[in-house]
Amino acid sequence: MLALALLLLAPAELRLLTPEVKQFERVELELTTPVAPSNPFDPNVAVVDAMVTLPSGRTIRVPAFWHQDFTRSLVNPSASGAERVERLTPTGAPAWRIRFASPEAGHHTVSVQWTIDGNSGKSSTTEVEIKPGPRQGFVWSSPRNPSYLEHSTGKPFFAIGENLCMYEKREGTYYYERLLPKLASNGANYVRLWQEYYVPQDASIVAGAGDGSFSGFPLETQATGLGRYDLASAWRLDHVAAQCERLDIYYQIAFEMTVWWQPRQKHRWPRNPYNAANGGPCKTPEDYFTDPKARELVRRRLRYSVARWGWSMHLAAWELWNEVDNNLNFDSAANTAWHREMAAYLKSIDPWQHLITTSWRDPGMFSVPDIGIVQAHSYWEAQYDAAQYTLQDTDHLMRPYGKPYFFGEQGVEDPTGMMKLDPDGHHFHDSIWASALSGAAGTGLYWWWHNYVDGLNLYRHYKPLANFLKGEDLAARKWTRAGL
Repeated sequence: MLALALLLLAPAELRLLTPEVKQFERVELELTTPVAPSNPFDPNVAVVDAMVTLPSGRTIRVPAFWHQDFTRSLVNPSASGAERVERLTPTGAPAWRIRFASPEAGHHTVSVQWTIDGNSGKSSTTEVEIKPGPRQGFVWSSPRNPSYLEHSTGKPFFAIGENLCMYEKREGTYYYERLLPKLASNGANYVRLWQEYYVPQDASIVAGAGDGSFSGFPLETQATGLGRYDLASAWRLDHVAAQCERLDIYYQIAFEMTVWWQPRQKHRWPRNPYNAANGGPCKTPEDYFTDPKARELVRRRLRYSVARWGWSMHLAAWELWNEVDNNLNFDSAANTAWHREMAAYLKSIDPWQHLITTSWRDPGMFSVPDIGIVQAHSYWEAQYDAAQYTLQDTDHLMRPYGKPYFFGEQGVEDPTGMMKLDPDGHHFHDSIWASALSGAAGTGLYWWWHNYVDGLNLYRHYKPLANFLKGEDLAARKWTRAGL
């Protein structure tokens, strides 16, 4: 008993991992506590928060997260492209990590308060010196013109890019190392990533990240079960986020997608861990929006995501849902209430106040004040004029809300056919130019990145647009709608 008492009285050890840091760069610390958490992903039993005091005297609260380091390698190094298989090997012991970025240069102090399985404590104070740096700060809505975006230091920001939601098969982070440099070298600066993934049709496969289907960076899967997170998947997103930092590419993260919630397909909802048949809290998919336990589990994932990735200046926005109104038995009132709750919760725990978005056309959720970017999705058949269709959908779906907007997804209905009909990407060119000049805060993010854009190497279409917009301050002017 005495040994246990001495153990609980021992201070938590806080270690600075990034001694050389500039403004808006990542400060990372590791915390070792005398008590091991029974579930480090459940803030009902384990809450670890850092208090960071800035040179100005302002103090911010930064949640900690549970981290496992990995090393990566290729199982089949002689393979190429998506046929490569990534292997992640755990290294070291898991521990708490704290990440933050500061807008201020100078002397910072950090201390950590923790409560784990009924035991509480506080770390000693760690000093952090942050040097002046050239970074422009987080991306926010422009106070000069609410249709546009700018950095917190006032520099304009215009999103030019595409979807890059998932990697193919099992290539993992190597996939992004192939594609991201192609975007950056052609002037693109924005990608859309998913925490979710496509569930394999083979019901004998336990669905999770890297199962051989298209996969994003999911935390909670059929493989982990509810309330436990895939730390290898989270490490992959760390790695891709670091690539975006190096290439100066911004990204948004979509938390949830409609695929898991489709009862019409036997390989989806029946394997969802939220399904009551699997021990979850939801008898039907629509219960996800109203069940208290389901909503509490969502808030846990949001907290973990803020703790792990919220520090990044290159994280442009959180996306709460992908195509939520494609859910069966969709209820706009319940959806709006859910978005109001989750957006408010994100705002309350995010020290950096990232913009929040969602998709794809429910006017109730777009009207929620904390939804900062409106993102509809637009697809058209090959016979339509891409530019005209883009402008019509802009007017119909996004312009009325008085907020920054751009298409979170855009593309033709039949990319395979267009590879033959339009191998030079004329419609792709027209869609990104029309969306960029429609009054939007960014280009439409083209969807068929893996087969059409990358398959035909159409990245070159971004460069003239990027050069045309370089140095332009669109928020400095009041624009009016031109007639067609």
